[in-house]
Amino acid sequence: MNHPHQLTICAVFLALLAFIPGYTQSLQGKVTDSQSGEPLPGVSVVVQSSNQGVSTDAQGNYTLNLAAGTYQIQFSYVGYDAQTRNVTIASTDVTLNVGLVENIQTLSDVVIVGSRSTQVRSSVETVAPVDVISARELQTTGQIEPTQMINLVAPSFNSARQTIADGTDHIDPATLRGLGPDQVLVLVNGKRRHNQALVNVNGTVGRGSVGTDLNTIPTSAIDRIEVLREGAASQYGSDAISGVVNVVLKKDTGTTANLHVGQFYERDGSNAQFGAYHGFKIGKLGVIGAAVDVRFREGTNRAGTYTGPVYVNWNAARGANETEADWLARRQNLYLQDEALIEERGFSRENNMQIGNSAVNNFGGMLNGELQVTPKTQVYFSSILNHRKGQAAGFYRYPFQTTQVIPELYPNGFLPEIHSTIWDLSFLAGVGGEIGNGWRWDVSSVFGGNSFRFDVENSNNASQFARGANAQTEFYAGTIKFNQNTTDVGISKDFGKAIGLTSFNIAAGLSYRLDNYEIEPGEEASYRNYDLNASPLRAGGAQVFPGFQPENAVNESRNVFAGYLDIETDITEKLLLNAAGRYENYSDFGGNLAGKLSARYKFADFLSLRGTLSNGFRAPSIHQRYFSAISTVFVSVAGQGLQPRQQGTFPNGSPVAQAFGIPSLTAEKSINYSLGITSQPVSNLSITLDAYQIDIDDRIVLTGQFARGTSGIGPQVAQILDAAGQTEVNAAVFFTNAVSTRTQGIDVVISNDITMPTGILTLTLAGNINQTKVQGEPKVSETLPADVFGNALFNRQERSRLEWSQPRNKFTFGANYRAGKFGANARITNYGVVKAFDISNPALDETYRPKALTDLSVSYQVTKFLQATLGANNLFNVYPDEIQVRQYPTPGDPTNLDNSSFGRFVYSRAATQFGFNGGYYFVNLSARF
Repeated sequence: MNHPHQLTICAVFLALLAFIPGYTQSLQGKVTDSQSGEPLPGVSVVVQSSNQGVSTDAQGNYTLNLAAGTYQIQFSYVGYDAQTRNVTIASTDVTLNVGLVENIQTLSDVVIVGSRSTQVRSSVETVAPVDVISARELQTTGQIEPTQMINLVAPSFNSARQTIADGTDHIDPATLRGLGPDQVLVLVNGKRRHNQALVNVNGTVGRGSVGTDLNTIPTSAIDRIEVLREGAASQYGSDAISGVVNVVLKKDTGTTANLHVGQFYERDGSNAQFGAYHGFKIGKLGVIGAAVDVRFREGTNRAGTYTGPVYVNWNAARGANETEADWLARRQNLYLQDEALIEERGFSRENNMQIGNSAVNNFGGMLNGELQVTPKTQVYFSSILNHRKGQAAGFYRYPFQTTQVIPELYPNGFLPEIHSTIWDLSFLAGVGGEIGNGWRWDVSSVFGGNSFRFDVENSNNASQFARGANAQTEFYAGTIKFNQNTTDVGISKDFGKAIGLTSFNIAAGLSYRLDNYEIEPGEEASYRNYDLNASPLRAGGAQVFPGFQPENAVNESRNVFAGYLDIETDITEKLLLNAAGRYENYSDFGGNLAGKLSARYKFADFLSLRGTLSNGFRAPSIHQRYFSAISTVFVSVAGQGLQPRQQGTFPNGSPVAQAFGIPSLTAEKSINYSLGITSQPVSNLSITLDAYQIDIDDRIVLTGQFARGTSGIGPQVAQILDAAGQTEVNAAVFFTNAVSTRTQGIDVVISNDITMPTGILTLTLAGNINQTKVQGEPKVSETLPADVFGNALFNRQERSRLEWSQPRNKFTFGANYRAGKFGANARITNYGVVKAFDISNPALDETYRPKALTDLSVSYQVTKFLQATLGANNLFNVYPDEIQVRQYPTPGDPTNLDNSSFGRFVYSRAATQFGFNGGYYFVNLSARF
């Protein structure tokens, strides 16, 4: 037994040794993987509170020369949990071997998003449900883009690639809990991420919305992703109605690299991705992380065989004085003429279209760091740069479409292409720390910008028909830009000890944000009609995407001031409360106040009940206020199938919008209710179950078409458009606060880690069940009659897009097994039913049944540096249900008037569960140094 005076003598002796010049001893050892026993090279070994540190060599060995004393030694490595060991150096060398545990985060792990308290809480202890997805878990998905990675592991998150949707082919809409892409807020390192410049104006999920492009973030830069599945407008501001996605960037020492190559079973859609990360230790100040990411994505094509007219338009409407027999006989005669020309000219009906993934090349880079400039002050920063080139196609223009095709250029028609050039840049700088007695403070500013340039190739401006074969085929169609600068000041302090509570954290802050939106017009030939006296009148502008016109040009800004107050306290050991309030004032439409009250009560260590009542809001985006364009869209016309129309999107507040009685935009407002149970009956098993209801009033939509015609509001539409000088526009659409919705659902996450004699098995069951219903009737105009205006403003197709275009449920069961050098990952994902309704004809409605997809991969640690993975996504090559083909109007008639557009669409583009590319196999090589 040691006596106090003996301990004192030893301490004095060690202290004296430290003052003897050159008197040091060696601390040495080996760092290995705790499971496989393999050495880990490049592990950071740092003496805390000093500038001393080394990295392990290729055999995992390290050596430090230390003076006598007691030290804390930290071992950290990318992908592993850091360890800190206490070591006493005396008169002899010391050996310290360490086995690091692989960092295996699951959906049930929870970190900081959703709370400003310094208290550390797990998923079963928080007041809000949060999924945490580690970089390793993202990598096991076999995907190369963040949206698709998250889609496979977070059940409440949904993202499916779109096709034949103009710019939306190049940016994936992403949603939470079945709501819109603009109703989820994206943060990077806890700071607001800027939106994309693109407005989704075509017939896709999130039509009329402005989302955030997660694919601009390098996958090699991501440390983890936190998904807060709860309305949080009172904490983080506008857009957070359905929840928050927080991307946390890496800032560890060490080096990682990843190479992925893969291809779909159909032998197209090849993918290649290379990503690398390295963390630089900056003396004793901290670490700066740098990452690069390069992705090459080939397009896919699942188009069917075209059965419609090519050279002669036999798909003619019945004449007013024509009998049905004469009409069918005329159509049959024209059909035979067309078939003869097709055979004579060798036209192929196969794969006229490019229906599937767009082709995209993506290049990105990241810097992220935090430096301890004083003992209580940190400077932090991050920057992301992304450049993307994309190519997608529109509808094929056939020779019979004489108002759209110049025959001297394209005697057999043409498939026009949209080429995108996307730039995305962000830079965050901040400083924070602690002053006084526990007062924490933070000041930061983040700038972000996104631009989308449209170029059209393999096309024509049909009004240049007089130029024949010399007419233009390539066009610059314009650029849209969005820039945002957000400055935040925050301060917080935990008064818990002062008032006798475990915690009583108060946080408050101010924010100023500046938004800027620009539209730059395209070149003249991309939008102009050069012969308005031609008969018939030919379409002006570039086919597939007419360019932005000078009258569409805009450069508008707005500012937003905000202030918030957030209180979180452990009232007792069992009761946790959180209250938050936020006021935001927009220079273009006014202010809004949001509040939130949450509670969690712990009945026992293994069982808690949590719930939240909050109101939220989403301000109309500046894009929705000022976007305008003339575009070619294809709509279903009774008796004629899909027909092209020149559609004008007119900005809110414009004379045209006012003439149609469209009111000024205001904020969407929500009431969120949630109630959940969390349980951890044993240490390695966690269960969370959360039910929710989200009521949204004044939801902003892009209206249906107000089309010219001879019935209903058609004559009034023509009169308004002609009076406004829009003589070439066939139909008008607008952004307006039109509808209210109610979304109800349940989230469940069950995770279990099982230690086996040969390894570790992690089982996860995660699911989301939700439904969105439109409440009441859409708001109508005071200018046009309600009985017909309401259907034009918000038709049954738009209703189905909100209610049925995303899966009503999604469940994932995953099993991950690790044993020494071997690993295996299996995942089964079930996607619920989706539906697509026709604008006016219920007979053309489609229902697509639930489908289950299986993903499987196996990995092997080839060397101490390199791991190889072989896998397949959608292992059994499952496709969604095909579109039903219906004969119209009588059997034997050569038309197939249905949602397949004369057989070109085998699968629906209006409602997507998981895409329609089929099975995909890949090889992945991961290295750590």
